[in-house]
Amino acid sequence: MGIKQISEDFEVPSRDWFFTGGAGFDHGKGLARKGQGNAWVRNTTGWNAINRWYPVDSDSVYTVYAWLRLSPTLTDGYMSVRNDKENRPDRSFSVIRETRLVFDPSRPDYSPYQFDFYTGINTRVLLYVGLWGIGTDAWIQIDDISISTQTPF
Repeated sequence: MGIKQISEDFEVPSRDWFFTGGAGFDHGKGLARKGQGNAWVRNTTGWNAINRWYPVDSDSVYTVYAWLRLSPTLTDGYMSVRNDKENRPDRSFSVIRETRLVFDPSRPDYSPYQFDFYTGINTRVLLYVGLWGIGTDAWIQIDDISISTQTPF
């Protein structure tokens, strides 16, 4: 068995990422888990996220893995995978799997987060890390994110 994996360490940010609200890349600011680059999401209001479409094999199990650092004020963050509505008969754009992100004082620095998901009929999925601003400044720092699956060879 092998592993098919797409990884991003944000040292040279990919053009495939896009942003919603307050989000972007940092380089050389000392905020990365390792190296010089990382991504971030930050705001006091609205939905804010870093997003990327990933190609996947249908009817497969994938793992999403990322190192995240959460602000002490974060109460409504998410690392999620959504389906591709173009491949859905009902044109839905629903969440396949997600992890809710809330600051945990036992994890004050970058910590690993991961989950598995089943692709179903999808041949691409939207992976995002984001937060809802609730009137208080909150942020998520993102580094070393990957999506992978076992292969039969």
